[in-house]
Amino acid sequence: MIHLLKILILTGAIALTSVSAATAQPATTTYTQDKYQGSIPDWSKITWDTLPLIQQAGFIKIPPKLVSVFGYDPSRSWNAGQKSDSVVMLGDADDAWALGDFTLAGIKKVALPSPSKNLPPTLKDVGFMKWQTTQTLVKAIPRLGTLQVNQVQPILALFGKSGYLPYNCSSGTINDCIRTNPELGQKVLGNINLEDYSTLSIPGLETTPIRNFASWQQTYINQIPQLSFVPFDKMPQPVNSGQGVVGIASVVFGSREQGEAIADSYFISGSVVRGDRTVTKACTVGKKCAYLELGDFTPNAGLYGKRWASGTDSPLVKGGYGFLAAVNGGKEPTGRLVYGNGFKVVLTNTNESAGTADFALYFRICARPPFMAKTCTPYFIGPIPWIPVKENDLVIVGTGR
Repeated sequence: MIHLLKILILTGAIALTSVSAATAQPATTTYTQDKYQGSIPDWSKITWDTLPLIQQAGFIKIPPKLVSVFGYDPSRSWNAGQKSDSVVMLGDADDAWALGDFTLAGIKKVALPSPSKNLPPTLKDVGFMKWQTTQTLVKAIPRLGTLQVNQVQPILALFGKSGYLPYNCSSGTINDCIRTNPELGQKVLGNINLEDYSTLSIPGLETTPIRNFASWQQTYINQIPQLSFVPFDKMPQPVNSGQGVVGIASVVFGSREQGEAIADSYFISGSVVRGDRTVTKACTVGKKCAYLELGDFTPNAGLYGKRWASGTDSPLVKGGYGFLAAVNGGKEPTGRLVYGNGFKVVLTNTNESAGTADFALYFRICARPPFMAKTCTPYFIGPIPWIPVKENDLVIVGTGR
């Protein structure tokens, strides 16, 4: 079965398209250890909205007959220059930040001010509402079913005007109405004009965890009101700072370097495997291998002489697990999980003469099919320009080696 799924999933990364607009630098703060310092992410100011633009187009296509395996459709495509909040779905990032634990009311409390007019959100603004049925809505918000139909205006509009409702609907509860008229339980909310109703028009909607709703996973980040403006350190599961392991950017080596016959343990970059851990991988012997050589600011800290290989110059490494590992040919750029499993940090460019190294973030697509283990694509959505370093800067390496 898994072999068949790998064959039928159609995926790919489209050729790199340059993004002409200048990309804003992520917010940073200065981190100091002894006489060394470096710029690190200021997660209290970094949101999905402020992340730099994705630099490469791509797609993933799941055949319709396999969508039932996932319980929703994770298929999508994106263009170079697109924001990540319009590419990443809630299901992709739930393991990293527990986005499904958020409520709409909870998001409001922690979101930074947005440039919009801050008008009250309507049901149309909540991406997963359009495919909810009356039955799935009542399942998500059980107390909703105890209310009368005419107390919930969107449900009243969905069932029909007052006075024309089926028997036991005009004065009965929503549960009573669905029980005596099962076809009304299958009515889809998207059949009414959701823009006419605020999120407050459905009692309990704003205080119910997002994960309670049917197929919530296929909602894009920017389809949840204000979620794009929540700092990563205010997520239900906050981002990992990565400061568990810190090294020094000792020497930057350019693309004239080639892989040598040395052990994988000389490198701190590599593949991400099941369990979401980085397995180090040395550069291929005789192939281009630009890299950043690290040092320690304390004796015997374990990073002296270790190499972080370029994901641009080096051959791609194996990535992903489960049947989604077939995506992108099963490959991802070498790198490491510095801030947890939400994204992979990849060295993308080295300038030996200037002593500088550029980095980027790559996202992936994950799903948890019912009664099956989590499956993830390789990290192939990107690159998203990240914070550069220069020789003698501190480098955040992550919580593990």
